[in-house]
Amino acid sequence: MFYLIRENNENVELHLEDKKEYKQAGGIYKGKIKRMSPAMNAVFLDIGEEKEAFLPVKDLSNGNYNIGKPILVQVKRTPVGTKGSKLSENIAIPGKYLVLTPKVSKISISSKYTSPSEKKQLKERIKEILQPYNEENFGFIIRTLACEASDNQIIEDFLNLKQLWKKITEAFNKKKAPSVLYDEEYKLYSILKDYAGNFDKIVVDDINIFKIVKNHIKTMYPDRNIKLQFFKEKTQTIEEKYQFQKTISRILNPYVWLKSGGYLIVEETEALVVIDVNSGKHCKQKSIEDTAFFINIEATKEIIKTLRLKDLGGIIVIDFIDMSNEERKNILIEKLKEEAKNDRRSIKIKDFTSLGLLQLTRKKTEESLIKKLTQGCYCCRSNGFVKSFSLIMFEIEKEIQKRKPFATMSIKINPLLEEHLKSLLKSLKLTKNVKILKDEKLHVENFIIESV
Repeated sequence: MFYLIRENNENVELHLEDKKEYKQAGGIYKGKIKRMSPAMNAVFLDIGEEKEAFLPVKDLSNGNYNIGKPILVQVKRTPVGTKGSKLSENIAIPGKYLVLTPKVSKISISSKYTSPSEKKQLKERIKEILQPYNEENFGFIIRTLACEASDNQIIEDFLNLKQLWKKITEAFNKKKAPSVLYDEEYKLYSILKDYAGNFDKIVVDDINIFKIVKNHIKTMYPDRNIKLQFFKEKTQTIEEKYQFQKTISRILNPYVWLKSGGYLIVEETEALVVIDVNSGKHCKQKSIEDTAFFINIEATKEIIKTLRLKDLGGIIVIDFIDMSNEERKNILIEKLKEEAKNDRRSIKIKDFTSLGLLQLTRKKTEESLIKKLTQGCYCCRSNGFVKSFSLIMFEIEKEIQKRKPFATMSIKINPLLEEHLKSLLKSLKLTKNVKILKDEKLHVENFIIESV
């Protein structure tokens, strides 16, 4: 199952859900300590997953932990690469207007609120109305939608979260480790919460999911004018209608083209994401510095859009086109910050380094879509690359040269190499002596030369 987010008639986010393989960040578990690693400052737990989950020492509530001890934990990031889920004991349970933090008494407010006076006023109001109902002194985070809610709606949301927390703690006391104590049934629920129900329309092509979504919207967002539509076009599927395959291609393509002719190269490694900004064919500005500034400014919008679409997170390093003007560098940073406001994930932008690289971080809760949509290549032993076409042509040329001059032969290749081989044969003046055979099943690096 997939969920596609569209803004201004453009696909901006894609979310995947597989009940057999996919586990969401936010799930709460009764885990069991398997081992402790002082060198890594981490405790490793069994929460019922294939890989051991890890809990950083800094997130431990106290130091009294032994092998086999059960702990109440929450998944903050799902497994990534060779790493298991990242856990925390600081539980956060999202509601409609509040996020309950039962193990922390602090009251916080969404970073979406930018006015200090508005934040202070809302914080004081909600703290006051919840005081009679918060004898446990639970902490909570005030969500964006809270400013539109009545006192009764805030109280109801808080009491529902308290009741849910009670059920979780009761389940912890009854169940054996490892066990799931709480998890969202559908990822759509967490998406609606993240966007505070701010959708104009939701289109569904499965009647069962349609009924579930309808009930959820009616319960959680009765005051929102969300149009729910069942997709029943006969001439095309919902995937065709909303260009699902084209979106997949964009996600997997490392190149992102800019309208000016410039482009980005986006590469994800185990440790970080690297984005290289290139001018490409653009050369319309008066100077090199002007060209660099023009392309870099254009790139900022596409960089944030790309991070959202590919769901890239963690440490991100951007290699903008070199600029010597410090004022323009500051303008670039401010432009990035402005574009980052469109992202529901937290983005923190640093300054330029001495090497001219800009570093930012984007909150990472699960694997990127590139990792979810691909797997290691069986042919290249999961190195993730194959030989270049020019190298393959070089090898073919050398094999041809081993044979008698102007001998008649056939060369079987993968169709991807056809134009490259035609060009090679033309340069060798062998177009009449060689018959090209194409085989889609042949690996792109392999070729078969036979005498005719």
